[in-house]
Amino acid sequence: MTSKFFIAFDLGATSGRTILGELTDDRRITMQELTRFPNRMMPLDGHLYWNIYSLYEELIRGLKEVSRLGVVPTSIGIDTWGVD
Repeated sequence: MTSKFFIAFDLGATSGRTILGELTDDRRITMQELTRFPNRMMPLDGHLYWNIYSLYEELIRGLKEVSRLGVVPTSIGIDTWGVD
């Protein structure tokens, strides 16, 4: 039996996570949370901004965790809340 693996990065206002999804030949889906991390906001000129550099490092950490598991993903997706 072969599986297809999918990576999802879910970025929210206060935290993010890396999810590994697996789709098997018999159409079963499993999901596993690999990493969870805070979304460190950056104050600048009286406003708060997402720290894109911190988020980038967390995405890399998630990809390294996938690699450590020996998984080759079929695709990678990133979702965010558009109102944050």
